[in-house]
Amino acid sequence: MNSPVVFLSLLLATTCLSAPANGTSIMDLLLRARQDRLSTLVQALQASGLADTLQKDGPYTLFAPVNDAFKSLPEGAIAKLTANPADLKKVLLRHVFKGSISASELKTGDLTNIDGGVSKVVVSGPDNITLDGAKLYLPMNTTMTAASNGVIHFIDKVLLPSA
Repeated sequence: MNSPVVFLSLLLATTCLSAPANGTSIMDLLLRARQDRLSTLVQALQASGLADTLQKDGPYTLFAPVNDAFKSLPEGAIAKLTANPADLKKVLLRHVFKGSISASELKTGDLTNIDGGVSKVVVSGPDNITLDGAKLYLPMNTTMTAASNGVIHFIDKVLLPSA
């Protein structure tokens, strides 16, 4: 993965998403984002039924895998998940947490998602934060994208359930 290209692309996507929330939900922001970077996530959220959840209520924190994260999954994994919405939903729930959590609020330790699963946060510097090994993209210290019902952080890998 060419990280300068990814960095610039995410910077552009984040810039587009960083407008004031004013009633704009997490799902609204994802739908308005550059689709060449988030289309797989949007389709997965819609197929799993989680799009409705991220359209209302909250607050939530979504750790959003970019398209390249989905492309790095083993061959056939996306098709297998898409064929079984319940399994797809389990995977996607690993990316959604209760509350609006900014990057500056993340501390090394455990974080419980909305389905009760636990993820490991490691903070080894202000620009080096991981969630279960997925690196948060923090372009130019833009730590989150605010929505009316929470925040979005972009990550470089899909969080899969433990075997």
